[in-house]
Amino acid sequence: CLFFIFVFAGLYGYELYRLVPFKEQSSKLDLELKQLSAQMENLKKLKPAKAKSTLLQKEIARVNSELNERNRIKTILGTKAFGNDKGFSSYMEAFARQHVDGSWLTKIVITQGGAKVGLEGKTLSSEFVPIYLQQLSKEQILAGVSFNSMELQRPEKGDNPNQILFKLNTN
Repeated sequence: CLFFIFVFAGLYGYELYRLVPFKEQSSKLDLELKQLSAQMENLKKLKPAKAKSTLLQKEIARVNSELNERNRIKTILGTKAFGNDKGFSSYMEAFARQHVDGSWLTKIVITQGGAKVGLEGKTLSSEFVPIYLQQLSKEQILAGVSFNSMELQRPEKGDNPNQILFKLNTN
């Protein structure tokens, strides 16, 4: 159990570490936005009132286009629309808390910000899988999540014949 806590804490820390470049990029984009705005104001001041330069108009259009794109990126990063911004440690904690003796997980896949969950594991009895699912349903993070597909199979030659492989998916 302590092992899982360290593993999940490590995963949580890793996810926080992965967000650092996005935060740095957002800060850089803010700075560049301010610089581009200042440049645009300077260009407007330097522009002669009567004579219109086509080169200057093209440069202004390019800067405006770049500014719009950066604002769009900033908005996307600000709304956190790119996925789960809270991390996945609460999922890992739920899986660890609801352990059933005689079964263990070998693979956990969480995609689309937690909208899709896949579990793979091994068990000593096929009866343990529904028990595990029932226990998982008690977890708040998994409330409303229903596993739509379940596969059970005996391992191939060479593996432990007393074990049963299982796969669960929320597709």
